[in-house]
Amino acid sequence: MLSNYKEIVTNFASPICVIAGPGAGKTHLLADRINRLLKNGGSKNKIRDTICVLAFGNDAVQRMKDELTNPKGDWKLPFPELPRILTTHSLGLEIVKEKPSDIGLLKTDLEVQENHKIQELMYRDAAFILDFTEEDGKEAGKCKRYGDCQKQTSKNKCKVCMKYREIMSKCNRIDFDDQLLFACEILENNPAILKKYQEKAKHLLIDEYQDFNAVQFRLIDLLSRESRNGLFVVGDDAQSIYSFRGGNPKFVLRFCQDFPGAEFGYLPYNRRCPKGIMRIALTFLQQKYLEYKGIRSVDDIDFTNRSENAPYVWEAPSELKESAEVAKIARSSLEEEKTVLILVPKKDLLPLVIKKLREYHVPYDCDENFIPDRIKVANLFIEWIGKQEDNFKTRLIIEQLINAGSAKVPGMKKDRRCSSETIEKRVAEEKKIAKLWERVDKHNNLFSVISNHEETEATFVKIRDGLNNLINSYVGWEGIDQGEFVKQLSAVSGIWVNPSKLIEDLGLVSKLLVPQEISVKHIASLRTMKKAKGLQADVVIVVGLENDIVPDRRNDVVEEARLFYVSMTRAQQSLYLFHSSRRPCDISYSESNLEKDRSVFLNDLGLPSTNKFPTSSKKI
Repeated sequence: MLSNYKEIVTNFASPICVIAGPGAGKTHLLADRINRLLKNGGSKNKIRDTICVLAFGNDAVQRMKDELTNPKGDWKLPFPELPRILTTHSLGLEIVKEKPSDIGLLKTDLEVQENHKIQELMYRDAAFILDFTEEDGKEAGKCKRYGDCQKQTSKNKCKVCMKYREIMSKCNRIDFDDQLLFACEILENNPAILKKYQEKAKHLLIDEYQDFNAVQFRLIDLLSRESRNGLFVVGDDAQSIYSFRGGNPKFVLRFCQDFPGAEFGYLPYNRRCPKGIMRIALTFLQQKYLEYKGIRSVDDIDFTNRSENAPYVWEAPSELKESAEVAKIARSSLEEEKTVLILVPKKDLLPLVIKKLREYHVPYDCDENFIPDRIKVANLFIEWIGKQEDNFKTRLIIEQLINAGSAKVPGMKKDRRCSSETIEKRVAEEKKIAKLWERVDKHNNLFSVISNHEETEATFVKIRDGLNNLINSYVGWEGIDQGEFVKQLSAVSGIWVNPSKLIEDLGLVSKLLVPQEISVKHIASLRTMKKAKGLQADVVIVVGLENDIVPDRRNDVVEEARLFYVSMTRAQQSLYLFHSSRRPCDISYSESNLEKDRSVFLNDLGLPSTNKFPTSSKKI
């Protein structure tokens, strides 16, 4: 076990896994390691070409580059001297493009399809082509997303995956997960390509190792096989919160078993959280996550901020009052030139918070898209008209037509409100649509297949005629009644049949377009708790902490605890935890909107709730 910083950063005699808790300085550590390699590894250009730094997301890649090149920072590296710093998926795509023919693809126009809705439809279509169930399609998608593919051709999910791959090949596309799966296939089957990338990764540095899934582990195992002592990973098993894609803290916990001779290192620092907040958070974590690998006592951590201030837990009488208090705290904090981060357990809580921020003139940014769904549908149809050869857009258009448009087929949700007969008829139509893919090839795209289809069944006729009418009203608009295209768009897509819905959508969009008044140095950031990692702020506010929302009963309670821990440890000065006695049922997971209990996680903190105004909001 290595606990001395210099021992960790200068150890090149074994693989190393460094446990870096919240605010421990992992980006600084990785940058220091890179800088030492460049300065002490002989020819700078030669050593640079053997360093590969893999980060989880593009934001982490940018943070690393900024850390290394900041003219006021510790390293001040010229940008051209940086080694390769990229995401695992970007590296995967680069490898796939080395030999796409191995996986039945062409190098020309090879692109990544990242639309989750399209991916779901393609898996469903693949299952229906094989006369399997929709559940088989979902199971196949879930299996691949986890990255632990074990090809067993006798299993339905594997057959579905093969058919899915066949459909994607017709479009010369791969999906987000394919970038890594196919990269590993190519490396394993092409020794020359494997050697090329192993040479580029003799010093392989990994950020956020706790977020890796099975296929990402497989990739770094292949890349580091000839130079294990160059493997240097940084992570924190307590911050593993992406199980939905196969992320698992086990890759941190079993590092020494996976890489014999490896050592663990610990960064005993916290440059972010006040000691009091970290004490509460760490005690909570250890109650819930018994396998925790990191430092177990705050007294063993070197804090920059040794304040013992505890989190503030506030009980609101309603969701309206909660959002108003959040806006007040945010505004007063921004006026004091503090940074503010507002976190919610699910994005459904954001609109009300945003409404109150606007009322209190609090500038904010939010990465969620609140454009009305009908506007999004209209945009999809308009984009498709200009690109009718795009098979995926065509497939989304067809789905809209049978869901709510001119070819509507009842039973879309297939829930208990639908009769078995309705569901059976819906599935029969979906199977017919899925089997259109069997006619798609390099000469016939999906729209041409529909246009030339001889099927006289009502649904197909409505799809074909609806799309042709829409195209004709767009192309020949000068020779037809004014406004005919908009009329056809509404009729075919099923949007704005009721004029009041158009007025409602335009009103919402106009509000979104109103520029915010910014009279302060910072603006408040709004994110879901899942997107909190990598962020920090002077003031962190978490809302919606009722027991029927947090923990999410659909998920593993231990991971939910880690997610709550991650959210709390974003705070640099103050932490406000809100729960409401009232919340609409469509936001929570219960059948009552009254008398809400606070989250059991708040009980575990051992802190009482108060219904008095937080002191920082009194003056507003």
